[in-house]
Amino acid sequence: MAAVAGNVWEYSIRELINKRIVTFRHLRNSMALPLEFNSESHSANDGSKVIQRRAYFNALLFDPDDLRGMFNSIRLRKRTRVYFMLGSSLGPILAISNPADYIKALGILVSEYDSYMSESGSKTKKRHFFRKSKGGEEHSASAQGGYELGNFSYLDTHTPPFDLDFLQVFDTFCQITVIMYTKLADSLLSISITQTAFDNIAKIDSRFKKMISVVTKELDELVKNEITKELRLIDPLDFASPENEINTDWETSSVYK
Repeated sequence: MAAVAGNVWEYSIRELINKRIVTFRHLRNSMALPLEFNSESHSANDGSKVIQRRAYFNALLFDPDDLRGMFNSIRLRKRTRVYFMLGSSLGPILAISNPADYIKALGILVSEYDSYMSESGSKTKKRHFFRKSKGGEEHSASAQGGYELGNFSYLDTHTPPFDLDFLQVFDTFCQITVIMYTKLADSLLSISITQTAFDNIAKIDSRFKKMISVVTKELDELVKNEITKELRLIDPLDFASPENEINTDWETSSVYK
């Protein structure tokens, strides 16, 4: 029975991981901004292919101005820093070679993130990359005792001393999260899938799913608005009639559950 249960848990986890990888890749492709150059064969310096823009659920290719309007970096300053903070914290964890330790570290990171967000709700002090001492010299924040909320093992609460671009940060966050899930899938080959392991991975996934749920709802709203505008252009008089108004109360975020 234990072997059967382990197989069921492993299958469920792999399905969940694959679904999340597809989700993050799709969001990254859908929200990518056009490049200044036009070359499908162009490759980045690291040898990776430049991301190709895709229509959101094959329904709408987002206009860059609409994306920047919906995801305004100034309005979303706090959320941008949260994505940056969690994404940068994943880097050192990805270097952990032992599968069991890797999964354990991800679980600790998620717990530390939840603790930080709860704590930062009542405190507004930020931890920056650099700050000036009384003498005017710059020192690394890590060398300044007590200059942070909490004392964490994996969560890096550094934030840069300048505003970040939300779309750029989210693009990188999606990229590193795909790498995280891919390594998580590889780790399943070397560990025994028990109820505890299943619960730990489900908890990790729950946090990252919540991180994108807000974004998908905002994208759904953007799609609704664009469809409404297109329908009004086709027949503004007919669309304005209450009995002929098309119901746009739909959302794609249910796909990400």
